[in-house]
Amino acid sequence: MKSRMGLAVAVFSLAFVSACSSSDAGGGAGRGGEGGEGGEGGEGASGGAGTESTFEQETVDIPSSAQPAQTPGTEGVVVSNPRLIQMFGGDDFDLNRARYTRYYLSDQADLQPDAIVVLVPGFEGGASTFAALAEGLARRAKNASLVVETWAIDRRSNQLEDTVGLDIAEREQDPSIGLDFLFGEELDLELDDTLASELGRRAIFYNTGDDLAFMAQWTTLVHSQDIDAVVEVARSTARNANVFLGGHSAGTGYTARYAATDFNFEGGPPKPGYSKLRGLVMLEGGGGGIADEPPSEDRLDRIEAAFDGGLYGAVKSGEPKCIDGDTSCTVATEDTDCAAFANTSCTESTNAYSVVAGLLSPQLLAVSEVAALEGDIQGDSGISILQADQNGVEGNNAVQKVPELAALTLLLGSDPTTSVALIGLFLDDDAAAAATAAFVATSLGDEGPVVDGVRTWLNYGEELPPEAIPDNGPAPNSLEEAGVWGQEVEPTDLERRLMPTVSRGQTNFSDWYYPSSGLGITSGLGLDSTSLSAPPPAGRGRTDIENLTPARNVDIPVISFGGTNGLLPVPGEMARYAATLGPCSAPSCDGDTPRVVDAQSPNTAFPTFGGIEGGFEVHMSEGYAHVDVVSAEDDATNNVIGPLFDFVSRNLE
Repeated sequence: MKSRMGLAVAVFSLAFVSACSSSDAGGGAGRGGEGGEGGEGGEGASGGAGTESTFEQETVDIPSSAQPAQTPGTEGVVVSNPRLIQMFGGDDFDLNRARYTRYYLSDQADLQPDAIVVLVPGFEGGASTFAALAEGLARRAKNASLVVETWAIDRRSNQLEDTVGLDIAEREQDPSIGLDFLFGEELDLELDDTLASELGRRAIFYNTGDDLAFMAQWTTLVHSQDIDAVVEVARSTARNANVFLGGHSAGTGYTARYAATDFNFEGGPPKPGYSKLRGLVMLEGGGGGIADEPPSEDRLDRIEAAFDGGLYGAVKSGEPKCIDGDTSCTVATEDTDCAAFANTSCTESTNAYSVVAGLLSPQLLAVSEVAALEGDIQGDSGISILQADQNGVEGNNAVQKVPELAALTLLLGSDPTTSVALIGLFLDDDAAAAATAAFVATSLGDEGPVVDGVRTWLNYGEELPPEAIPDNGPAPNSLEEAGVWGQEVEPTDLERRLMPTVSRGQTNFSDWYYPSSGLGITSGLGLDSTSLSAPPPAGRGRTDIENLTPARNVDIPVISFGGTNGLLPVPGEMARYAATLGPCSAPSCDGDTPRVVDAQSPNTAFPTFGGIEGGFEVHMSEGYAHVDVVSAEDDATNNVIGPLFDFVSRNLE
């Protein structure tokens, strides 16, 4: 049985007119090099051969209408942080941009897409988490004489990842350059000649406070505006504006909020996000729902105080602050401490971005790219570069010398291990990391034999021991008893699929600086911000903080996917969001069948949804862990790619 401990973390975390290549933008912050190939495509489950085309990717930056306070690029903001200036090559860079990676087939590159599926990654996830899903969908579409592209979003925080040295390592096919770029100082290495001549520096990492305090202003609405920028470009690109929006894990929360966002901030007829879409796609995430009761006046005060300056000041200083961001306070004495202000709420400090203490950090997420590059080059052989002693000095290796990498030894042990096996042991659903943080759980195979004193990995398609693929028993009979069930499978190809996508091209697999501080400002509102955003007396007129039309107005079809070994192991986990929505009015729906036909039948774990007619479908993949839903190959176990293609096909206009 797998731990569901990570669910709380994931749920909490919910809480230039033309596009330009990211390699040309950001003064060194963007990923360099050409859009990389995803490799040769094989036959999909639909039976189509597809070897005549390669799977390609291209990362694009476009402007966003969001202009949050304190953010570089927002009018009047002066950048003084030397780390930012060094990384971006000056103080005139703009972070008010949306970034997406376009996935497509080489022989369809110049064809107008019949549909574009825009996808948002989950907690600490990056755009390339969708690579396998995107290729499977593209090849299914090609077999049906259609063109379907996937545009995978990277949150604006992706721009803060200093990956330029990793791009050089990828270009030179030399993981040692990447290791030197990230941790050469800790390992007492001389700066690599290529890094010295092209950059003259090593990687820059940011602290959890004052370096990136402006992330406190990156609210859920800011991210909805970023998504909207991508959606609008997709609508102008796809045939008949056939655009679908979806997300994985916490990304389903971004999806649900976007659909409910009214983009008319000035009043008048609403311009809801759902009106720009043909349908919504929920991948191992519940999406959210209407709050059980309206937020209290105190909660609304705290939202306003945090947004108007309190949270920015608290993050920057590391101390609780009043609404002005300067006056110190405590929650217990806020009425006195903040008496100078009409709103006396005191905002407590938090990290600018999310870290999982002792487990996930920007350094650990970054070094995965080095390990993945090495594994992609040399395969499952030789001791990992992360464990290899540098300069011939015993113990002078990354996992021992870099404090943020200590979790690797604590979780995986210190025995010599290949880079492939290190990543497998960290991400696999049966490994220690997944037991602590279930949002990383991926079914990747199993630990292999020791070869020449080095641990190896049994990959997708190789024979596995029975204990690696247990049967977790029958399906539960109620939502209260819901847990993992069914015959486990290992559908994600670590070596041939996941390893290359971790570092390839202009994006990556993770979000080093997941912007949790700003996302938490509006926690508790649910999918209806009327009490905050409506004009008085119904609300406070704060459309600048959040502007959600009630989710019950959403009238487009929804398809939802879960894994029986994942965080949403039964369909009943999706019922709350389904019940939140209004009737489906799309041509594929009948207009009469409700989203949830019977929440109790046959039981609360497996309620009866409206299906195609009611505009709410749920598909489960037996034995899939949390990440498998987006990373699995398109084989006989996959109950995602086929139903998703059918959903897109029948909702085309």
